[in-house]
Amino acid sequence: MSSPGPKPPAGGSAGSGPHRGPNLLPYFLILFGCSAGLASIIVLLAELRDQLGFSEAGIGLAIASGFGAAFVASLVMAPHADRGRAPLMLRSGLVLAVVAMVLLAIGDDLWHYVLGRAVFGFALGTAGPAARRTVIVADPLNLGRNLGRLGAWDVGGFVAGPVIAAGLAAIGGFRFTFWAMASALALLLPVAFRAQPDVATQDEKRLGLRGLLRIRRLIGAFFVVAAYFVFIGAFEAVWVLELDTRGASRTVLGVALTTGALPIALLSPIGGSLAQRYGARRWAVGTLGIIMVMVIFWGIVPGIIGLIALTVATSVVEGLGFPSTPMLVSAAVAEDRQASAQGLMVAVEVATGAVAALVTSAVYAAHGDTVAWTATAVTMGLLLSIGAILTRPDDRRPVRPGIPTDPTRRPFR
Repeated sequence: MSSPGPKPPAGGSAGSGPHRGPNLLPYFLILFGCSAGLASIIVLLAELRDQLGFSEAGIGLAIASGFGAAFVASLVMAPHADRGRAPLMLRSGLVLAVVAMVLLAIGDDLWHYVLGRAVFGFALGTAGPAARRTVIVADPLNLGRNLGRLGAWDVGGFVAGPVIAAGLAAIGGFRFTFWAMASALALLLPVAFRAQPDVATQDEKRLGLRGLLRIRRLIGAFFVVAAYFVFIGAFEAVWVLELDTRGASRTVLGVALTTGALPIALLSPIGGSLAQRYGARRWAVGTLGIIMVMVIFWGIVPGIIGLIALTVATSVVEGLGFPSTPMLVSAAVAEDRQASAQGLMVAVEVATGAVAALVTSAVYAAHGDTVAWTATAVTMGLLLSIGAILTRPDDRRPVRPGIPTDPTRRPFR
């Protein structure tokens, strides 16, 4: 049984004027810095293994601790952003990220790195929903564009992080890199203290996550999110290994990763605006449907250049569709539940990506890339179909021409 539809966000009517919300730049910058820090950790895992003698299982434990901490934080901390604490959460997340980098810089034993990665994961799970809540409610008339910009800064940090980390490691090794990243994140603290709370309706009843999973549209949006993160998990588990199998060098892998992620950062703001114009449901299902078809050919196209070219083409579609899934989640709940819903979405992302990575890696090892990518596409199609059905408006009518920007209906076209 579905709950009533969401209330239009403040200032979200078609005829309202510009909405004056908090300055979003601090939220963008902190997400950029944290994403760059996460990317620097990932790119240095091989060096940690080689220089400190960690086993593959130990590295896997460190990675898993980060995912687990982010999962917990997204569920436990996100509801606090709906109670006016988003700026405090942003600052807390940044401080935790600095502490995590220091732990990684001074660590010698495996448990130091497990703890450091867990603290950094908790930092991301704390700051992320706070930033999304503020961006969503700050200016509903430009929701798509602003979510696209947040995604662009987030992915931009992940693109810049490996390049920065590689340069710093070449100068002074992995410890110097972690110290430098800790210092860079610490320099963002004054920016974090400039973050202002939003003025939208707050969760005064302290509902938190209660009742969210009884909202049919929200469950449907989570299925759409899961379809995307099946692809993300499979990508992380298989893509680099397959390029390595095809003979790609480390330099080629680094360039390919950056080139493959760049369209997402560049096109997300445009994609968000288009999703708001044409409907986030239509846009999310459409772009993910295109990605699903393209993924089938990842296991068919021959050679290194062919796979990289197809990856870049897929990334273009990703960039255009990237903001539509959080928009779909946002539209399913009232503004006083935004952070809780976004936190639950992060938990779905982390859990789906982790399971997809484990399963796809096993399929790839047993049957090769063609079967692995085909299985990924089939799973995406199944989840996407369920999501499309559950997010369909009850009356199945399109948006009336007189209210083209009504946030309670347009996202579900």
